[in-house]
Amino acid sequence: MPFRLLIPLGLLCALLPQHHGAPGPDGSAPDPAHYSFSLTLIDALDTLLILGNVSEFQRVVEVLQDSVDFDIDVNASVFETNIREYNKAIRNYTRFDDWYLWVQMYKGTVSMPVFQSLEAYWPGLQSLIGDIDNAMRTFLNYYTVWKQFGGLPEFYNIPQGYTVEKREGYPLRPELIESAMYLYRATGDPTLLELGRDAVESIEKISKVECGFATIKDLRDHKLDNRMESFFLAETVKYLYLLFDPTNFIHNNGSTFDAVITPYGECILGAGGYIFNTEAHPIDPAALHCCQRLKEEQWEVEDLMREFYSLKRSRSKFQKNTVSSGPWEPPARPGTLFSPENHDQARERKPAKQKVPLLSCPSQPFTSKLALLGQVFLDSS
Repeated sequence: MPFRLLIPLGLLCALLPQHHGAPGPDGSAPDPAHYSFSLTLIDALDTLLILGNVSEFQRVVEVLQDSVDFDIDVNASVFETNIREYNKAIRNYTRFDDWYLWVQMYKGTVSMPVFQSLEAYWPGLQSLIGDIDNAMRTFLNYYTVWKQFGGLPEFYNIPQGYTVEKREGYPLRPELIESAMYLYRATGDPTLLELGRDAVESIEKISKVECGFATIKDLRDHKLDNRMESFFLAETVKYLYLLFDPTNFIHNNGSTFDAVITPYGECILGAGGYIFNTEAHPIDPAALHCCQRLKEEQWEVEDLMREFYSLKRSRSKFQKNTVSSGPWEPPARPGTLFSPENHDQARERKPAKQKVPLLSCPSQPFTSKLALLGQVFLDSS
C-alpha cells in the first residue's frame, strides 16, 4: 500500500538533528550534540508507538532525555486548548444545508459564508455522540472540497465554490482525516477509505520533497512552502494509519489488556477506550485512574470537611438558629471512615509505600484540585 511507503522517510527526516552539516564558526565540522532538535521530534513521538516501531520510540526517548532543554524564553502557543464549541449553539445558529457558517456571536447572523479547514474535525465529534447521519452529510460536503483541490484550503467560500484570497494554502492539516477515522470506526462506510486513499495519493504527489512533506502554499497551482508542520507526523500521519489499521492497539475493544501491580493495588492498562487530545496524543483513562491516590485523598477530604464545618459552627453561634455545640461528625457511610477514632486508626493502618514502585505517576495534591475546580463544599442552607 502506498501509505506504508510514505511514513518512514518523513519520520526519519523529522527525527534528524536540524544542522544540515553546516560548518562551525572556525570552519570545523559541526558537533550534532550542540544543535537543537525540532519539536516535531517530540510531537511525533507517540506516532512511532502506533506504527509499532517500539525500538525507535525507545531510542528517541533517550535522545530527548539527553539532549532537549525546555528552559528557554520563547512564546508558547495555546491554540489547541481553545478550539472546541458547543454543539447546540452550532446546530441552531451556524448550520446551513449541512454546512456550518461563521456567525456573529451575540446576534447569530451570518458574518462570513465560509468553511475553514480547521472546522473539519466536527463530523468526527458528531460521530462520537452518535449523530452519524448529520456527520456523514457534513463530511461529504468537506470531501467535495478536497476532491476539487487535492486538499482543504484554509478558507473556502461556500457560495462561490472557491478559495478565499490569501487563504489558499493547505499545511497538511489532519482534521478531515481525523473525522474520517472516527466515522469509519462508527459506520464501516468504504467512502471514508476513499478519502484516506485520496489523501495518501495527494500528499505523495503534490507535497513530497527530498526529505519530508512540504506545506502546500497554494492549492490552485500546488506551489509549495519551505516548511513542514509538526502536526503532520503527530496527527495527519497517525489518523491516516489508524484509518487503515483496524487491528491497531488504539482500537482495542477490551478483549486484551495488561494487569499492572502498583502501590495502590492492581490496575488494568491498555484495554482500549483511548482518548485523543486535540494534538492527537492518546490518553489511556485507566492509566489516569491508576495514578490516583485514593486513600490519601480521602483523608485530605475528611480533614478539609472537619475544618470547614468547624468554621461554619463558630460563625453560626451568633445567629438565631445555632447548631449544636457538640463536635461535628460527617454522616457515616458504608465502607468509609468518618469518626475521629476510625480516622486516626485508619492513619495508623496506612499501608507502607514500596521503595521502588512499579508504576509511578505525578500526583496533584487534593487542595490544588480544589483551586482548579472551584467551590466544592457548599453551605447546605
